[in-house]
Amino acid sequence: MLLKIISKNIVEWKAILQTISEIVDEAMFICNQDGITFRGIDPSHVSLLDITIPKSSFESYECHSTFFGVKVEDFKNIISIASNDDVLEIIIENPNKVNIRIHGSLDMKYDLGLIERSEVNLPIPKVESRSKISLSPSILSKIISSIEKISDYITINSISNQIQFIGNGDVGKAMINLDRNNQELSQLDVREDTSAIYSLEYMAKIIRDIGRTSTIVNMEYGTKTPIRMVFEMPSATKVEYYLAPRVED
Repeated sequence: MLLKIISKNIVEWKAILQTISEIVDEAMFICNQDGITFRGIDPSHVSLLDITIPKSSFESYECHSTFFGVKVEDFKNIISIASNDDVLEIIIENPNKVNIRIHGSLDMKYDLGLIERSEVNLPIPKVESRSKISLSPSILSKIISSIEKISDYITINSISNQIQFIGNGDVGKAMINLDRNNQELSQLDVREDTSAIYSLEYMAKIIRDIGRTSTIVNMEYGTKTPIRMVFEMPSATKVEYYLAPRVED
């Protein structure tokens, strides 16, 4: 037995697989005694997703160190059939196939072929953190949706007592300010005034996919540097997303 896990976190699995599908078509998971991890980079090398699902988040976890790769859409489609209160069981007995079992009002069994091992040792982008922000996923999603109505890019400015989200487009300009006293802003740590521009095409879909199951989003960045977003989940699962800044001419 290479891997046998049981999980009740169906909602998180659905969100995680949807998020991964925004980055890659094929996913390679690393399994060891500590848990399961995934790291992938999008084809344009603009964004990187790093996910850690620790052993403690499973109802049962048995593993010999192994890798398994799947076509994300196939894996996602199977998990999407499960109801949110179902139980997920994943079993790998040989390197060629994964058994997926969903237990609930119906007991469903699927055999999914595994793909060949690919590169998993991707480097994490260096983030020169000058500003750290923590806020609720719901308010961040609302901010992103508001800026999207005007612009394809979002400028994030941090000053000592305030963070600004700005969008500039052909139809006009949008600006949303959150000051330190805003109840949705649980952290604002600004070492120096900071400003950077990021693509909403890449950022928005990740925030919507994983944000709906997370409890808080921690963001850190520097002027014209990649942004690091850490989504804290109800379980001990950690989702980190890195996005390169827009390079202006």
